[in-house]
Amino acid sequence: MRPPRRYASVALGIAFAATTIGFAFFQPFVPGAVWSAFPQPGSLVCKADSLEQLVDTPACQQLGREFSDRQILQLLLFSKSWIRLAAPSEIALGAIPLNGSGGPRFWAAASWVGWRSPWLRWKLDHIHSPGFSFVGKHSVWPVWEYRMPGLANGNVLAFALTDNLFIACLSQDPSHIFQLLDAYDTHKTEARRQP
Repeated sequence: MRPPRRYASVALGIAFAATTIGFAFFQPFVPGAVWSAFPQPGSLVCKADSLEQLVDTPACQQLGREFSDRQILQLLLFSKSWIRLAAPSEIALGAIPLNGSGGPRFWAAASWVGWRSPWLRWKLDHIHSPGFSFVGKHSVWPVWEYRMPGLANGNVLAFALTDNLFIACLSQDPSHIFQLLDAYDTHKTEARRQP
């Protein structure tokens, strides 16, 4: 005797819920995944195990000299709840040459957020602050901008979220965040092709 259809529907619903919860909360940490947001011609400056550790690196101090220490600390040292979501573990900071040249560059950072990604997206979607706005999506990844008053040289801070990474870009042209997302997508595609 076959079980009624409603039992099959309930079983499928439970399987779907279990898969969704498993994906949202149980993504294993992938060491070195933060490298995948940096394009190959980029010059990666450093990697740290936490935001506090990154603030003490020569790369972060160089970034501070370029944009003024006070402003960088305001950008990096969010409240504890932001740090727990946006930079809970491994984080990388790099200066990316424009057009792959050795001339002007923009700054990029990537941190592993793993299962925190949906919660961080929810928090970013609910920010109502002057200068902060949702830009749209690039591929499937959501992108935001923060035009902080007084930031040197007309720089804009752009953010993006992938399935596992929180990516930030400090540049005069906020569309540079798209270059980082393209690099991430390329690295993921190449990783899938490898046996």
